[in-house]
Amino acid sequence: MIKAAIFDMDGLLIDSERIIMQACIQAAAQVGITYTQAEYVELIGRAGPDSTRIMVEQLNGVENFNLVMQGLDALLAQRNHMFPLKTGAQALLEYYQANQIICSVASSSPMHHITHRLNHVGVLNHFSHLTSGQEVERGKPNPDIYLLAVNKLGLSPQACIAFEDSEMGARAAIAAGLKVVVVPDLLQPSDYVRAHCHQVVESLQDWLNAIAPLNTMA
Repeated sequence: MIKAAIFDMDGLLIDSERIIMQACIQAAAQVGITYTQAEYVELIGRAGPDSTRIMVEQLNGVENFNLVMQGLDALLAQRNHMFPLKTGAQALLEYYQANQIICSVASSSPMHHITHRLNHVGVLNHFSHLTSGQEVERGKPNPDIYLLAVNKLGLSPQACIAFEDSEMGARAAIAAGLKVVVVPDLLQPSDYVRAHCHQVVESLQDWLNAIAPLNTMA
């Protein structure tokens, strides 16, 4: 019996990855640097330190990285770091709440981004626990963040279902022993993830449509 659902945030609950990617490409262009979607997607789902290391290499040094980050921060500040909910997120959270399934978040983002973004779209109160990549030594695809999230809930991994959009996140949840539903955002999952996850769906709404007739989840 599934007792809890653990959600990634960026690209899964909120439509942020595409917006951040476009802003990053724009910020790079403003300082004469070409940065591509193919490069950005290498960062998706990773913890901050890992993303920084990869992006410094992509941009050929810390100086270029700092210039792009300054421009990115300015562009995101124009929207107050706010992003819309993904299709089906609100309805799925309400369904789980009505059916006594505990909801939690396991996101690589800093905790202040988690609370700010989820509060803005009005779903923060649906979550009993929040777990940030800042709380673990090893980020996704390592299982640490999911093991910590499960520990906070006082449950076993087998009692939890995870929702992820990214390759790194899905691998982390699989390695932690959770049932994993993948909702692809910018990238389709690998053959490994498809073989080891519970299901791949187009949206959280599609998952809700599949489970809504059921009274319990096994």
